[in-house]
This record gives sequence, structure tokens and C-alpha cells, in this order.
Amino acid sequence: MSVEKFVKETKLTIWVTLFVSLALFLTWVVLETSDTVFINNRAFLALSLIPFSVALTGFLKLMKIRKNPQLIVSETDERLVAEKHEAEAKTLKVLQGILFISYLGYTFFSPEEIFQSIGWWITLSVLLFSLFAPFMFRHMIKES
Repeated sequence: MSVEKFVKETKLTIWVTLFVSLALFLTWVVLETSDTVFINNRAFLALSLIPFSVALTGFLKLMKIRKNPQLIVSETDERLVAEKHEAEAKTLKVLQGILFISYLGYTFFSPEEIFQSIGWWITLSVLLFSLFAPFMFRHMIKES
């Protein structure tokens, strides 16, 4: 994969996820201001955090590449990418799926607890950590 294609793909991912996050957030704003109840309006606000965090992760990746362009080699070398994907796909994806389903279930089955319950915050925090942890650990390993 060329550098330009990788950067363009990452920028597209950022814009799409920001759009989805903004759409969910605006849905929450419209439902709150119009006093329309759809299950629980806070669920839309809570769900907008997921695509926003994905966009933030992509943005941080682009900033890291801009700071040190040599890092793009590790992002585009197919052997390294395949090795990275194999390690992450087997464990992290399963964990993220379970956490995402738990987050959605908690958000929709207990909407009165959104932003108030410690369980909701813990579920959200662990989910977001699972999204950012590979990036952080790879960075820490390369520095040591």
C-alpha cells in the first residue's frame, strides 16, 4: 500500500466516523430540544462516543506519521501488517465485540443509568481502552 493511499484511507475513515458521531449527537440534540422520547434520548449521546473515539484514533495515527514519516514503513510493509493483524485479530477483536455488545446492551436495557451508573462508565472505559491499547503498547514497545 502506498503512503498516499494509506493517508487517504485514514482521512476517509476519520471523516466518515466523525460524520456518524455528529449525526448521533445531533439526533440527541434534536430529540432533547423537541421533547420527543425515543427509548431514551441519552442513548444517542452515549453511542456517539464510539465513532468519535475511532476518529480520534485515526487522527492520532496521522499525527504520529506526520511527526515521524519513517513510521509509515511499518504501516505499509505487508509482512509487518499481516503479523500485526494476526496477533490482534485473534484476541482483541473478540474482546472488543464482547465489550461493544455489553456497552450497547447496558445502554439500551438500562437507559436511566447512562452517565450515572459506575457500571456504565466502567464498560465504556474498558471498551475505549481496548480501542486505544494496541496503539499505546506498540509505541511503548518500540521506545524500549
